[in-house]
Amino acid sequence: MPNADDLLRAGDLDGARQALVERVRRAPDDQPSRMFLFQLFCILGEWDKAKAQLKVLTQLSPEAQMLAVAYNLAIDAEIEREKAFAGQVPPALLVNTSPWAGDLAVALGAGLQGRIDDAEAARLRAFDAAPDTPGRFNDQDFDWIADADPRFGPAFEAVIHGRWGLVPFDAVRKITSDGPQDLRDLVWLPVEIEFKTGQGVAAILPVRYPATQDATDANLLLARATDWREGSRGAEGLGQKLWSLGNGEDVGILALRHLAFA
Repeated sequence: MPNADDLLRAGDLDGARQALVERVRRAPDDQPSRMFLFQLFCILGEWDKAKAQLKVLTQLSPEAQMLAVAYNLAIDAEIEREKAFAGQVPPALLVNTSPWAGDLAVALGAGLQGRIDDAEAARLRAFDAAPDTPGRFNDQDFDWIADADPRFGPAFEAVIHGRWGLVPFDAVRKITSDGPQDLRDLVWLPVEIEFKTGQGVAAILPVRYPATQDATDANLLLARATDWREGSRGAEGLGQKLWSLGNGEDVGILALRHLAFA
């Protein structure tokens, strides 16, 4: 049978999935294979199956309990995110620093519910009021930073204490990351965020734009690429998130190691 690692590297996600399912069927106690399969299910957006693998892992090894707690919360947050982008629940604002941030969340929610005029009015208010955010991304200085997808603009998505929502860039002093270390980090990038209030938190950042899990292109699913489709609010991203710097350059979120604001 083909090796799941080789299949994954080649972008054959269905083949890798099939190989891993067969491997754990033959060897139910194979913890590394179950860990691999859990992470692949996350890549594919098969949340219930990912949770099932986490449950088995905790039964096989008590040491997996902390990981299971953390990633059950991550999956729950991702499901909440999917509901928000289906227009079923309003997007959350995790840090409310100013009225414009509230307008941005309102704009996103209105757009997702099809209230295009309301969304555009709130988005214009938010973008007009959002301050410049000069800083440094890794070793690169910038005058401002924003998500390249206009649905998010001067805010980024995060999961903090198990809750998904938006965080304005101007609420942050710095963000640090060791970069992706494992397959699951291509879905959620672990970071440390220090806010301007002085509070520091461990968080995860969604690596891929909403609905990427429904894509058929392995390069998008594995956050190896970014693509754009036309939505009701302009271009909408798929695949790896891009942040635009004031110099006109876009950087992939997986390149983040140190982001600091002046």
